[in-house]
Amino acid sequence: MSDDPMMVERWSTMAGVHRRMEARIEQELRRQIGLGVREFCALSVLRRGTWAGKDSLSLSDLAGAVGLSQSATSRLVARLQVHGLLAIRPSCDDRRSIEIELTDVAHNTVKAGVPVLHQAVSDAVGLLGADGADAQLLRYLRGELH
Repeated sequence: MSDDPMMVERWSTMAGVHRRMEARIEQELRRQIGLGVREFCALSVLRRGTWAGKDSLSLSDLAGAVGLSQSATSRLVARLQVHGLLAIRPSCDDRRSIEIELTDVAHNTVKAGVPVLHQAVSDAVGLLGADGADAQLLRYLRGELH
C-alpha cells in the first residue's frame, strides 16, 4: 500500500469538512429545537426503530446505533428522560436491562428537527468550495482527481 501524502491530505481535509458540517448542524439543532447532534441522533434511531415495528430498543442497541459507549449512552438517555423525551422500563426478557421508547413529545421533536437537519446540511455543503482545499476535495469526491 502506498503512503501517498496526497491521500493523507485529502483525508485530513475531509475530516475538517466533517467537523465544520457537524458544528453547523449542532448549532442549528440547538438553536431551533434545543438538542445537540447526539441527542437528535438517538431520538432518530429510536424513531426508526418504531417505524421498523419495535416499540423500544435496549440500551446496548441504542449505544451501537449512535456510536457511543454504554455509559455515555446511559448519560444521554438520562438527559433525554429529564426533558420528557424518553420513557424507560425494565426489559421483559432480562430484568437487568432497560428498554427505551420515545414519548409523543420526542416524536414531535424529531419531526420538527428533520427539516432543520436537512437545511443545515444543505447550507454546510453549499459552503464547500469556498477555499481551494474544499474545491480540491469536492473534485476528489466526484472522482475527478486520481
